[in-house]
Amino acid sequence: MPHSGAVRQVEETFLVTTAGKSPRDDLRDRTRRYLVTMGIRVVCFILAIVLFELDLHWEAAFAIAGSLVLPWVAVVAANAGPSRDDPSQPSLYARAARQSLEAGPDEDRRS
Repeated sequence: MPHSGAVRQVEETFLVTTAGKSPRDDLRDRTRRYLVTMGIRVVCFILAIVLFELDLHWEAAFAIAGSLVLPWVAVVAANAGPSRDDPSQPSLYARAARQSLEAGPDEDRRS
């Protein structure tokens, strides 16, 4: 078989222990963070209405501020992309030392 003259590049290999999350898992985690943050925003909004009706205006102002800021936080956190771990310290599997069996009594030994 003749050589085509093309240069093959060796792909970088990764240890399984240093591999990142799959895109599906990463998207699921970011979606979950977004939904939890938006749920907290809904609670802040309802709390602001209740506090305003109870004439607790300062507390209502903080709840309103939370309901206004949390959507921005949720979007920025959801669009942050995958988090990258430091691969310089891989967690490698270390085998446990083998233990030897103790010798039984001489009468149990058969030669």
